[in-house]
Amino acid sequence: MSKLIFDGSTHQLSLVDDNGAAIGTWAAYNNVDSHATIRYLENKTYDMQDTKTPRHHKPNANGPYGSHGIVRFNVPHHPGIGVHSGRANARHKPGPEHATMGCIRTTDAAMEKIVATMKTSPLTTIEVKNNAAPTAHYASQRLKNKHLHENSFSTSISTKR
Repeated sequence: MSKLIFDGSTHQLSLVDDNGAAIGTWAAYNNVDSHATIRYLENKTYDMQDTKTPRHHKPNANGPYGSHGIVRFNVPHHPGIGVHSGRANARHKPGPEHATMGCIRTTDAAMEKIVATMKTSPLTTIEVKNNAAPTAHYASQRLKNKHLHENSFSTSISTKR
C-alpha cells in the first residue's frame, strides 16, 4: 500500500511506500479559485476514493486534469476533490500553480508515477500538512518557486511523524 503526503508550506507532494520510504517528490499546490466552495484543504489525513486506478479524463497536458486523470480522496461536503495535473501552458500561473476548485495540482510526471504505482501498491490515504492560506502564500514568495517546477525525484525527504 502506498500513500501521498502534501506539504502546503513547501508545495511538495510525496508518494511513499508502506514502509514510509519516498518513491518520489514533486511540485504541487492547493491554489483554490475564489469561486470554489472550499478555501483550502484542512490539515488532516483523508482516505483515498480512487485506490487502484485514477478517474479517467481526456488526456491533455493543458486540460483541466492533465494527461493521467484525477486521483480522488474523500473531503466531507466536497465531492470530486483530488490530485491531478493539467494547465501546463496556462497564461496565468501555468502548471502546478494554476488554480483549482479545491484540488491539489501537480505535474504530469508526478501523476504518471502515482498512477503506475497504484497498479501494484494501492493508495490508501493522503496526508495534508502545513496547509494554511497565509503559510502557503509566504512559502511561494520566499522560495520564488524556481526549484519546484522541475520534475524532481527525491529519496531524501523525511516521512517520519
